[in-house]
Amino acid sequence: MKNRDGYFPFELELEPECLGLVRGAASTTFGELHYVRTAEEARSGTQVTLFVHGVANDWSTWTPLLRQAEKDGVDLGDVILVDLPGFGESQNRKSDLESGEVGRVLMELVADCGYHSCRLVGHSMGGFLVLDMAGRGDDRIRSVHLVAGAYFSVIETVQNPLRSLVLLKKVAIAYWMQSVLAALGRPGLRMVKVGSAIGLLPLALNGFLAHPWGIGKSFRKSLVKGMRPDQFVLAAQNGLDYDPDQHWSEISCPIHAAFGVEDKLVPPRDMVRLAAICESAKTVLVGDSAHFPHVERPRETLAVLFETALS
Repeated sequence: MKNRDGYFPFELELEPECLGLVRGAASTTFGELHYVRTAEEARSGTQVTLFVHGVANDWSTWTPLLRQAEKDGVDLGDVILVDLPGFGESQNRKSDLESGEVGRVLMELVADCGYHSCRLVGHSMGGFLVLDMAGRGDDRIRSVHLVAGAYFSVIETVQNPLRSLVLLKKVAIAYWMQSVLAALGRPGLRMVKVGSAIGLLPLALNGFLAHPWGIGKSFRKSLVKGMRPDQFVLAAQNGLDYDPDQHWSEISCPIHAAFGVEDKLVPPRDMVRLAAICESAKTVLVGDSAHFPHVERPRETLAVLFETALS
């Protein structure tokens, strides 16, 4: 049931103009990078909030959070919402998606747009990326804001996929599903589209959404259209030799992290581990949400990420 006690209150906005934003494109080592941003005439300073999406998403996945901020009168300042290389409208002409290179490209985008510092907001895969960026000691990064973004369980699955089928079953199944779809190529994507067309997509989203049947049409379409299993596999390769305890314990800026209480991909155990290795992390479980709290419960997620008061 849609809008169950405030669940999934907003459809995705697909036109940036509806939010007072403008489109942009930058030439990068991956090819053309697409993004939307605060219009030049509306700029408020030299700091920007950079939003980085997760797998099967693009910049529009953040629009419910922006709508909630608008509704609640929360000023997020200047924003950039990016399509990561290989996702949305952005190109990836390379045979990899190395996190250090992606992070460098994003920080170049921030600088090219005229900003001296930034807040990083990342969901899922984007959360892994912004943690990696912050762990490299760039003092232009003032804070990190995560939505289901501590990827410990996913990293463990990438490093030990067979063992994870026993220890982290839900995470491992999600990983293997993406790997199989990548191997199948276009026929695999056609299967996903057919399944969605006949109403089976919510079955596949059990554990990723608290109420799979309660999401809007725009989000369902976005997930299907944004499916990039080949790019997921490239992104997952970053976890092969990655030591999150070492890299993320070096982060000195504030971390604000929201986790879905019913998330099967980035479970609450990941929240506990993040809090243990990052002294600056403030972590909160968002009730009645799973892997997409910023879409499922944007009001509560906004409060966690930016410490706004709920009334």
